[in-house]
Amino acid sequence: MDEQKEIIKTFSEMAPRYYRLMDSELYKFWGFRYNEFIEAYFDKLEINTNEKILDIATGTGHIPFCILKKYHSKVLVYGFDLTYEMLRVAKRKNSIKSDREPFYFCASAHAIPIAAETFHHVLCCLATHHMNVNLLLDNVYLCLKRDGKFRLADAGGSVKWKNTIIKNFIKLFAFLYFLIFENISRAKAESMAIANILTVEEWRILLRNKGFKNIKIQELKSKRFWAPNPLIIEASKKKEKT
Repeated sequence: MDEQKEIIKTFSEMAPRYYRLMDSELYKFWGFRYNEFIEAYFDKLEINTNEKILDIATGTGHIPFCILKKYHSKVLVYGFDLTYEMLRVAKRKNSIKSDREPFYFCASAHAIPIAAETFHHVLCCLATHHMNVNLLLDNVYLCLKRDGKFRLADAGGSVKWKNTIIKNFIKLFAFLYFLIFENISRAKAESMAIANILTVEEWRILLRNKGFKNIKIQELKSKRFWAPNPLIIEASKKKEKT
């Protein structure tokens, strides 16, 4: 609970400058511009007419905006975020002016207020490291339709990070970096998030154990030698046995 309060405080302050900040930080850490990263995230994402899409931790609504810009009124897009201020900016900045605007609501990924088997696609981009991934995947699996697809993107962890000394050093580095360049609230949130960054194999095992199938994991090559590769992951919900 304390971690979620810290996240709300942090992202409320970041909301007005979120897009610029993501663009700057992704380039600094991975060598990707934000739009480049989103293009890679959407690559091979197949969405059909009248499908329902849920964007978890939608932030300022850039992903719903991109989806509706591409598909216009052919899809229904929902986005939610833990931070109300992010959603307020999303409503103001990313208006599509179509008959199917994104529907935004404020909620936690740990307890998504959605009926079972509602969505064809569930997305989550650059946010899982701020979540309890076990709770997230339970909720994603529940609200996906049978054979629905989950797509996420986030930082990938290294096996070396499991060493206690190395992990504590990285947490300290993250805390000091964001304390210097951002603020104490961001430093706390990012330092706590280090423990939630998973390796490729950890993601594969966790998704399989939660009942997902057709797990595909793509590592984007970081352009910074010292930064671990970002991951784009897709998995499907199993159909019921006949």
